[in-house]
Amino acid sequence: MARLILLLLMVGLSIPAEAQTPTRYWVFFTDKTDVASKDRVAPITERALVRRARRADRVPSNLDRPVSSTYVHTLTDLGVEIRVQSRWLNAVSAPLTAEQLEEVEALPFVRGVQPVGVLLAPEGSPASGTQFGPAQPPGAPALRLDYGDSFTQLNFVNALPGLESGLSGAGVRLGIIDTGVGDLSQAAVAPIVNSGRLIGQEDFTGFPDDGSRHGLAVLSIAAGFDEGDLIGPAYGAEILLARTEYTPTETNQEEDNFVAGIEWMESEGVDVVNISLGYSRFDPDQSSYVYADMDGDTPLTTRAADLAAKLGVTVVNSAGNEGSSSWFYITSPADGDSVITVGAVDAQDQAASFSGHGPTADGRIKPDVTAQGVFVRYASRTGYSHGNGTSFSAPMVAAIATQMLEVNADLKPMDILDILKATTYDSQNPDFVADNTRGWGRVNAEAALALAATYSTASDSSDLPSSLSAQVYPNPASGPATLVLNLDVASPAEVEVFDLLGRRVGRLDFSRLNAGRHLLDLPMPAGAVGWYGYRVTAGGSTVHGTLTVIR
Repeated sequence: MARLILLLLMVGLSIPAEAQTPTRYWVFFTDKTDVASKDRVAPITERALVRRARRADRVPSNLDRPVSSTYVHTLTDLGVEIRVQSRWLNAVSAPLTAEQLEEVEALPFVRGVQPVGVLLAPEGSPASGTQFGPAQPPGAPALRLDYGDSFTQLNFVNALPGLESGLSGAGVRLGIIDTGVGDLSQAAVAPIVNSGRLIGQEDFTGFPDDGSRHGLAVLSIAAGFDEGDLIGPAYGAEILLARTEYTPTETNQEEDNFVAGIEWMESEGVDVVNISLGYSRFDPDQSSYVYADMDGDTPLTTRAADLAAKLGVTVVNSAGNEGSSSWFYITSPADGDSVITVGAVDAQDQAASFSGHGPTADGRIKPDVTAQGVFVRYASRTGYSHGNGTSFSAPMVAAIATQMLEVNADLKPMDILDILKATTYDSQNPDFVADNTRGWGRVNAEAALALAATYSTASDSSDLPSSLSAQVYPNPASGPATLVLNLDVASPAEVEVFDLLGRRVGRLDFSRLNAGRHLLDLPMPAGAVGWYGYRVTAGGSTVHGTLTVIR
């Protein structure tokens, strides 16, 4: 009996202490009208401003002004320890006891309070077995580069032609939001440091190195270069690294680190961001995200990712590894309508059982596209390994996006998404219908690059009624190709052909074409082979297409 009484006493004494355990919350402010900060603007690099001018849809007013210092001081006077300040969300995050929460919610400048979301563990697991097929088939044409065991994952998404043409994401800035990467001395990523392409590296966790090298694996798939072992399509890109996750399972991984990381990257002029992470749960004593929240608007990570896209940043996110779990669906920010969500398939193009499914809660198809996520070659602290996960399919697509921007720097994030979906292997089938397991299907990098080269935001008029249609046949072609041009009104016309490097290799110019149907020889260069993009401008409209030449 004495033991029972003592146990009850101990439990009773523990309740108040647990009730006062701080939980991290977002605190949203009503405005940014603090007089003391009117002239203060967050540091935005010139490169970021140029990218915004070139690709942003709209920059919200006051976006770059910090949160009110008066509001922050009021919170700190209450004993609140601010963890993150987000100018995008006009909010701060902080651990709050129950008593502090009540005080904060009563403040007149507080618009709302909600718990900070928690990260699902970074995805990716070691793979067993053997690679599907040889690294390079016997008798295949000699290649400029030796891709080693990364040949399969590159060839699977048809990324070799771009690499063989010399594309590497050069001049494009790629950001990786993930766990730690170590000292970057591993052979595949050391060239990033040695060539001066590591532009910035920040740790937003507040914790010491936990030994996780998930970020290293992701970086190497996208941008590694070690001939004979591993090459990524973005091996020439500039790199920004944000450590936002601390991996011990007993430690909550919270979304405010992510928000801080993506805001920093945007201000540093990042062009493409890869996120191989997913958020769906809150602390155990708080309500969790539910599937109904995956609507593209509710999760704060999704709102931050979509805002980055509106500012001209192409955001690529893994679909998550919840396909075999009770959750089943994608996680945030993969539910964003401006986020390129990447599912995983194996090297035989079969959907991986673990890959997260759509639709989003508001009915949109997800994922958008797929890439190899089974038995993927990546760099590890001890050399090289193979692994499974949508963590490993997303960086391949992010790297291809850097090449698309290398070819055409005017592409907006939604242009890149539209091009990737329009050029997948699956979408070339006239009976194809996108679904919530594979989206629009397997990325075809060569076709995407060919179409990307033709895009001209200055001349596109997709919102206007089209007076023009064009189609090439035969396609694929083994000889001359014919352009069928239908014009509703007489007008000048221009036909241009581009290669994978974005170079114009053929052109027809007409001072006037009559209304009606025209059959034109597509102006192809001598010895043409592979994918090409064409652009036709006439009657106030522009249309794009691709052609495959087989010899």
